[in-house]
Amino acid sequence: MPGGASTTDARVADPSVFAPARPAKQADGMQNQSKAFAIAVAGWLVPGLGHALLKMWGRAVACFLTVGVLVFLGAGMRGNIFNSSGVDAFDRLGYAADLGTGCFYFFARAMESQGPDVSHANGDYGTRFLATAGILNLLAALHAFEAARGHKA
Repeated sequence: MPGGASTTDARVADPSVFAPARPAKQADGMQNQSKAFAIAVAGWLVPGLGHALLKMWGRAVACFLTVGVLVFLGAGMRGNIFNSSGVDAFDRLGYAADLGTGCFYFFARAMESQGPDVSHANGDYGTRFLATAGILNLLAALHAFEAARGHKA
């Protein structure tokens, strides 16, 4: 090569040598995103499962027990468990909150054999316990998603 430069110097200076490394890094990022999304969905379906997959055992047990106890209490108090055929925005928001409990939603529907009784304070509190359980589980799934992405947990 002219000027005393060797072929290795020319390869190091050539930016195309480093080009194949970028798609591999992007592919790893997409795989990490997909894994994080799967962990979040698992954490939503079964409260605490997202944290269990990340080996955060204390949080997993705390999420499962807290959501489970809130759903059990809310359904036991005959709180209103919303369904998908809501007529106004509050019914739809209540359904989204209740559905946030994941598999416990179906447990609560099965416990609702006599229907809701929100004419008494117990039923009203039960409705709020169910909604709180759903929102708590959605927040826990979001936390598992962020932790799986490697963000501060």
